[in-house]
Amino acid sequence: MTMMTAAAPPEVLTEAERSLQSQGRVVLCQIVRAEGSTPGKVGWKLLARPDGTFFGNLGGGAFEALVKADALEKLRVKASVDSSEVKRYYLTEEATRGEPTGMVCGGMAEVFLEVMVAAPVLAICGGGPVGQALARAAALAGFECLVADDRPEFRRADLFPPGARFAEVDREYRSDFLEPVRNRELYVAVVSRCWETDTAALAAVLRELPPGMRYVGLMGSRRKVARVCEELAAQGFDLSGIQLRAPIGLPIGGDSPGEIAISILAEVIGTRYEKLD
Repeated sequence: MTMMTAAAPPEVLTEAERSLQSQGRVVLCQIVRAEGSTPGKVGWKLLARPDGTFFGNLGGGAFEALVKADALEKLRVKASVDSSEVKRYYLTEEATRGEPTGMVCGGMAEVFLEVMVAAPVLAICGGGPVGQALARAAALAGFECLVADDRPEFRRADLFPPGARFAEVDREYRSDFLEPVRNRELYVAVVSRCWETDTAALAAVLRELPPGMRYVGLMGSRRKVARVCEELAAQGFDLSGIQLRAPIGLPIGGDSPGEIAISILAEVIGTRYEKLD
């Protein structure tokens, strides 16, 4: 079910930012040129969201319905920002150029269909030295970072790059800390301080299984990884639904926090661009 809400252009822009943060991808539709009789005017805006809802309006009628359909098609095929375009609509029953609307107004409108895509999110479970180094590296690569830790001293903003977000969790990770980014392009790195908190963090991920999650990795030796997986199985969790990268990171050598962070980020980026099996 779709919804149209009348709104002024500034309100549409505010809602676009909010929806981009929660859903990761939107199409902002704006009339950039109008000739003759048209239901909407230059500057009017409409926001299309992946869940099929809309905010704002372009004047209603068959013209707006066509724009909505075009915007949703871009979202359906997961179009990139490169697929943004200015599209012409003729408000006539027939047209030899552009998109006919079946209307009889006789005018013409050009609409900029701007595909907006949010940055990918790297959720880091564990704010220790590796988590801090990973956040700094991820920020350089254009990721938005979400850091989860049960210890306040490891959620301090001064330890992480500007713009990092923080999730306050308890030692058992009982809160759904991924909920705000569940529909975003999401990567999860579990790099906490011990196997118990690793197990708790992974259990939280398995409870939520965000639809946008494309990667989950666990730091530690093969023995530690086996212990965590055994504990998760004992708790009734099924790991078959995800491809767990464990031990986390590419085997490039090095064991300092910075070197480990680079190996993790390399694996995340390789997964993102489908360069890894």
